[in-house]
Amino acid sequence: KRSKVYWEERLAPALKAGKTVLVVGHENNLRSLLMRLEGIPEDKIIHLSMPRAVPLAYRLDENLQPQNKQLDEATGFLRGEWLGGDKAVAEILERDHKQVYDTSVQTNLELGKTQEKWRRWMEFAIGNTSEQPEMAAHSNPVHHLN
Repeated sequence: KRSKVYWEERLAPALKAGKTVLVVGHENNLRSLLMRLEGIPEDKIIHLSMPRAVPLAYRLDENLQPQNKQLDEATGFLRGEWLGGDKAVAEILERDHKQVYDTSVQTNLELGKTQEKWRRWMEFAIGNTSEQPEMAAHSNPVHHLN
């Protein structure tokens, strides 16, 4: 219910005014917003796994609906664009699933070779380095709503 109020009173008016918004939150809060944005039924949203700290960008039309009509390959639920690409996100989700549910795993799987790639990307994203890492996602020009 709170996400509905937040969407209707904060996010939707800002987006309709042509602003770019950044939403950061806990997985369940984000699921609730995505459920509304994507039209995901309540009984299906529990199956949406989301990686931690990986940006997901949406381009919305004038009705605040995602412009992209194709679902992402990483989750199969979302029409946003994972910065870093679907393949990398799918690998992170698989790793996280193993880390949590595979009782034979005895080490921290987040410390593998892909960790360095993500660290470099995040350092660039927050401005700690000018060296641009290789990125899989491609961006389209931003169109503001009028």
